Amino acid sequence: MSIRGSLAQAATTLVLLLAVAAPAGAEDPLTVAGLERQAVADFVAGQYGAADEKIRAAIGLADNEEFNRLALLQGLIATRMGGDGRSLLGAAIGAHESTAWPRPIITYLLGERSLQQVADEVRRSGDTMLVKQQHICELSFYAGAFALADGEQRFARQLFDKALAVCDRADPALALTMAEVATLKAP
Repeated sequence: MSIRGSLAQAATTLVLLLAVAAPAGAEDPLTVAGLERQAVADFVAGQYGAADEKIRAAIGLADNEEFNRLALLQGLIATRMGGDGRSLLGAAIGAHESTAWPRPIITYLLGERSLQQVADEVRRSGDTMLVKQQHICELSFYAGAFALADGEQRFARQLFDKALAVCDRADPALALTMAEVATLKAP
């Protein structure tokens, strides 16, 4: 990227960060969590451009443990915007060495592992049942969302049904799943 492009991107990020200021007493929107929540809300509302801007700002603030989760959402947003979300995911994990969850979902989406291999890894992990449930929720949602983008509606429905069955009410993947299911039902 050229210096001009880098400066334009930095200016855009700064404008975005200033534009998402919340009223006093509200959660600080300049945190990774605040920006991620706003990106999810924008995605659910079908405002993919706004979601993309917020997730990019969040990635700029993210630490090693948050990076893969944010990159995964960014890949989905890029796909919804007509881009190649999988290539974006490949570049992201190629440039970043984190193996933190949800990297196994990313490796599935890139064709490096099967869905069953990732699900088996979750089941065999030493995580608590709550964490395993959250991981299966996220796996089901993202696999379904990318299947839908690939035109595999039947498979996407099956995965969304699984997500609806296992996702906790507070999990952002549940809201994302419900939005995707609504698009399946729309004429």
